[in-house]
Amino acid sequence: MKTALWKIGTRRAMAYVEGRENLERLLVAAGVTREPLKRGAGLEAELKGAVAVYTDPKGRPFAWLIAFDAMRWDEVSALARG
Repeated sequence: MKTALWKIGTRRAMAYVEGRENLERLLVAAGVTREPLKRGAGLEAELKGAVAVYTDPKGRPFAWLIAFDAMRWDEVSALARG
C-alpha cells in the first residue's frame, strides 16, 4: 500500500493513500466514518471523509488525503506499514 503519514501538532494527523480498497481500510483504522464508495458516484461522493482527492487524466480518483485524530496514529501507521 502506498501511503504517507504526517502528524500535525498533537491532535491531528494526515494520511495520503493510493487505491480505493486501501482507502477503505485506512478510514476504518483512522476512525473516519462515511458511507462506502460506489464506482461512478462522482467526485463529490469521493470527497466525503477526504481533504483532497487525486485524479488521473481521465478524471478517475486514484489517491486520497484524509485527516484523522492523532490518537489513532498507531493503528493507522501499523496498517500503512503492511
